[in-house]
Amino acid sequence: MVLTFENSMVQIYPIVVGRLQTNCYIVHWKDEAIVVDPGDETERILSLLKDLRVNPKLIVATHTHFDHVLGVDALRAKTHAPFAIHKDDLPLLEVMQERVQKFMGFRVPPPPKVDEFLAEDDTVKVGPDSIRVLHTPGHSPGSISLAGNGYVFTGDALFNQSIGRTDLPGGDFDTLVHSIKDVLFKLDDETIVHPGHGPETTIGDEKLTNPFVGRVA
Repeated sequence: MVLTFENSMVQIYPIVVGRLQTNCYIVHWKDEAIVVDPGDETERILSLLKDLRVNPKLIVATHTHFDHVLGVDALRAKTHAPFAIHKDDLPLLEVMQERVQKFMGFRVPPPPKVDEFLAEDDTVKVGPDSIRVLHTPGHSPGSISLAGNGYVFTGDALFNQSIGRTDLPGGDFDTLVHSIKDVLFKLDDETIVHPGHGPETTIGDEKLTNPFVGRVA
C-alpha cells in the first residue's frame, strides 16, 4: 500500500514488522527517502527500498523501545544511512537488552549506536516536504512525532482511539496527555495520523472521540 496526500508530493509506504506488529514507514520522493521506526524484518524494508530505487538518507526512531529499533543496525549496514533519535531516549536505548529480558522474557541484540540527535523544531527534508520534529514525551522521555505536510508520525504517543502505555520505565501519563493535547492536537484536524501500531486516523477524529484525550472522554 502507498499513501499520497493532496498537499504533499511525498509518498508514504507502511510496512508492519516484528513480533509486536510495529508500523515502519518509508517516506519517499523521487531519489530521496527516510525510514521511520525500522523495528525488525530488515530484508523486507530493504526489498521495498530496492523496488523504489532509493537509498534512505536518514533512519529515525520515534522512540527507542526495542520494537522500533531492532532493524536499525542491519539497515544502516546496507544503506549507510545515519540513525537519529531524541537525546532524552538515549538512556532507554542503552539498557534495551536488560529491559527486554526483564519485562518481555527474551533476548535481543545490542542496541544500535546513535549517529545524530533530533530536537524540537528540527526539520528533515524529503523532496519538497519539511518534516518537523515535535517532542512528544510521555510514552518515553524522548518520544518524538514527525509532522509533514498533511500527515504526522506519532510513534507510540497517539493511536487510533488510544494512547501509548505509560506504565513502562520513563513513561508518565500526565506528560503524555500534555503532549497530545498541547502539541499534536494543535495540528490541523485533517492531518493524517500514522501511529506506531494499528491503523491510521486523523487529528480531528482523535480530538473528538479518543476515549483518553478526546472531547467525549
